[in-house]
Amino acid sequence: MKRHVQLQPLSRQHHNGLLAVLLLKKGIKKAASSKEMAAFIFDFWHKDIEEHFKAEENFLVPAVANADCDKALIETLKEEHAVLRSYISLLQHNPRNMEVIEKFTNLLEQHIRFEEKIFFPAAENCLTEEQLTELGKHLHEGDTQNCMNYPVKFWE
Repeated sequence: MKRHVQLQPLSRQHHNGLLAVLLLKKGIKKAASSKEMAAFIFDFWHKDIEEHFKAEENFLVPAVANADCDKALIETLKEEHAVLRSYISLLQHNPRNMEVIEKFTNLLEQHIRFEEKIFFPAAENCLTEEQLTELGKHLHEGDTQNCMNYPVKFWE
């Protein structure tokens, strides 16, 4: 599905997020070091996800909240962001917790798919072209890195 041009920066960031999920799933399957996978998650969090979440929460969510959109979708987005943040906090206290790594990986994938298949199409339908253009002024590519460039290839 072709994403509205103003939301494309977020969708491109989602693509990198799904790539990170794939790498983590490969690491989980081969029983890679949980400490190495947690370090990868922290790196990805600080370089990509943290700013991505802030952009969604500071610009996309208010735009959708002020439009005639399904408010339950906003709550789902915010709740999933909160749970993902809680997993980061748990991993900071215990980077060897494989259960949290798996939960983080699975929820990140579910969350990205929710946004791409449900939230973004709803936003595109309820926001006017002017609102989307205004929103787009605040969304940019940022410094999104390709997570494949991470120096420790735990997934190989």
